[in-house]
Parts: sequence; structure tokens; C-alpha cells
Amino acid sequence: MKMTMKAAAAAVMAVCAASAAHAAGFMLTEQSAGALGRAYAGVGVDGTDISGVYYNPATMTLHPGTQIQAGFVAVGLDLDYKGDDGTSENGQYNTQAIPHGYISHQLNDSMWVGLAMTVPFGMGTEYADDWKLGNRGISAEVLTFDFNPNVAWKVSEKLSIGAGMSIQYAKADLKMAIDKGLFGTVNSEIDADSIAWGFNVGLMWSPLENLRFGLAYRSKVNHNADGDITLSNNDEIVDLMGATHAATATISTPAWAMATAAWDVNELLSLYATFRWTDWSSFDELEIKGPNPQLSNKVTNKWQDTYLFSVGADLRFTNWWTFRAGIGYETSPIDDPEYRTAIIPDADRWWFALGSSFKATDNLQIDVSAAMLHGTGERDLYEDQKVGSQKAGRFDKLDAYLFGVQLVYKF
Repeated sequence: MKMTMKAAAAAVMAVCAASAAHAAGFMLTEQSAGALGRAYAGVGVDGTDISGVYYNPATMTLHPGTQIQAGFVAVGLDLDYKGDDGTSENGQYNTQAIPHGYISHQLNDSMWVGLAMTVPFGMGTEYADDWKLGNRGISAEVLTFDFNPNVAWKVSEKLSIGAGMSIQYAKADLKMAIDKGLFGTVNSEIDADSIAWGFNVGLMWSPLENLRFGLAYRSKVNHNADGDITLSNNDEIVDLMGATHAATATISTPAWAMATAAWDVNELLSLYATFRWTDWSSFDELEIKGPNPQLSNKVTNKWQDTYLFSVGADLRFTNWWTFRAGIGYETSPIDDPEYRTAIIPDADRWWFALGSSFKATDNLQIDVSAAMLHGTGERDLYEDQKVGSQKAGRFDKLDAYLFGVQLVYKF
């Protein structure tokens, strides 16, 4: 089972390496190209696609029969850093695509089953191997693939509940410069992977035919990844210690809870809202263990919980064209700027989004969306990860540009 899951996940990641963290921390909100168009306001309870299989499994009861959905959200970054000494860098990674796929099937009048295949967490940043602040991070790529079967029960016309289990594959590749005193610094890169599991639950309440509320929760997933540490960029240390060593890394994807609302005002207009809490305070540190203390490292985060607020609307101008828009605000997990790393610079951010749905046929829907995420507020980077450290510079930009496309087919 473990090798089969790793092979499947590796195949997905070969064509869809997630390029960066596009929600707070390294969480990827982008599991629906359609909901992207309203900044994920009302996602799941909106009922316009079947991505609720991931966001809130109880909302599968909104979708009769059998439906499938597949798409991606492409992401480009601008992480423009300006040092106080006049130097500059940009941690942007190549534009990549975050894929998603869903299946929802109605068993009878009250039971549904579904499957979500997503990349719910990931990040990718890259700086020059010899940049001055390599101790704050040189490059990072964290990828996850989540295989998530779900079931939903329509308790009554007003109440539905759902639950599922996640089998999650994670792969991490992190490179940092490590100070070895008289020997200078050496670049240390760990490449490790892991399989772990978690669970998710959800409910949907419809007090009126045109009004729906949702509540969903996803558990924390703890990964203890096995892999290798590779030393480079200092021949003296490499000759002394060796180039490659077995290692482990401990990393957790946090729990989150989300409340959503959808109001179908009339045949033309629907209004939506989302509030999400993410337990980033549980990600206190990233620990890397080598065969001896000299090859071990610990990255302290001291993060805080984060919150996403978004509102949006759909305008159904014709029976085949829907226009949507949304705006959101998401808080940063970074509480103390002295603990900001270059590989996850992060800041508070605004979401600005637009999108459309087109019904090609009675059975086929095409969704396209675009969004900009604009980092705002404090964005300083410090020379060392400790209290009293000297400020080294500031990220002038922490922005992301997103474009999504998906197909929804009803059998």
C-alpha cells in the first residue's frame, strides 16, 4: 500500500509541483478553479461545483446523480526582497499548477459517496546558492498529495452531515546554509518523504430553501519523513564529513475549521461568505535529525493561528453564463518578524478575484477564474532567528497571481 501510494503521488507531483504557499503558511486553498473566482467565499455550500467533497463533504447532498470534476490553478509569484545593504533577491519559483479532481455519486435518496484528490499543502521558493542570508533559507519545496474518500448522509431536507479519511503523502526538499565556525558555512539540503493519515467532518444546515450554512473541520496530519541530507558549497566540510547522510524530518500540516454561508437572493444573484481558522500555532518548529548533532538542525517558527475572511457573489446573466467576483483578507502566521524565514516569508494578504462559468451543454460546465493575492503590512527579514537580531532588509512584494480552469460533468 505504501509503495503504491508513493508511486501515485509521485506521478501527480511530476506534473503539478505546487509552486508556493498561497494561503497563510504553506497551505494551498486552491482546490477549486471555480470558487477561486469569488475568493472561496461560500465554497461547498455554493453548490456550483463538487469541490465540497474536499471543503465540506456534507455538501455532496446538493448534487444529484454522479458528477466528476477536474482542473488546476496555475500560480506565479513575486517575492521581491531588498536588503538594507543595497542587495536584492527574488524567491520566486517557476509558475506551476495545483491540480484537483473529484467524484461524487448518489447511492439513494439519503446517501452519497465521494472522492477528493488534491494537493492541499505546498510551497516553493528559491534563492541563489551563495546569497548572503542563506542561513534564513536558500530553497524549499514541500508538496502533499491527499487521497480523501468521503460519505454524506441527508438527515432531513434541512440537515446533512458528512465525514471522510485522508491518506496523505508528503515530500519535502529544504536547503539552508549552516554555520560551521572556523570551517565557514556549508549548504545542507534534506530530501525526505512520508505517508500519514487524518480525517475530516462537515455539516450543512438549510433553514430556508435558498439559504445554506456549512461547518467543516480537517484534522492535523503529522509526518515523520525519512530521507537524506546532502552537503555542498564547501569542499573542506564535504571532504571531512561526507556528502550524503541518512536523515529524518518532522513536519505537520495543521488542522483547520471553516464556516460558510450561501444565499440565493433571486434567479440572478447569489451572495456568499467564508470564515476559516487554521491552527498554525501547532507548527512550532521544523526539526531535521541527521546521524549526529552536527548534521541536525531545527527551524523555530513561533507561529500564530491564522484567519481568512471572504465575501463574494455570483450573477447568472443567462442560463449558460455566470459571472462571479470576490474579495478576501487573510492574516499571516508570523507573530514575531525575527522568526520569518526566506523560504516562507509570508505576510497578511488581500484576495481580489474574478471568474465565470459557462455551460457548454446541459451536462458540461467550464469554469475559469483569476485572482491576485497582495501581501501587506510588516514584511521585514532579519539576519538571525533570535531576539535582538539585526534587520537585514524587507520584502517589497509578497504577491501571487493565480489562474484556474476546470470542467464539471454530470452523468
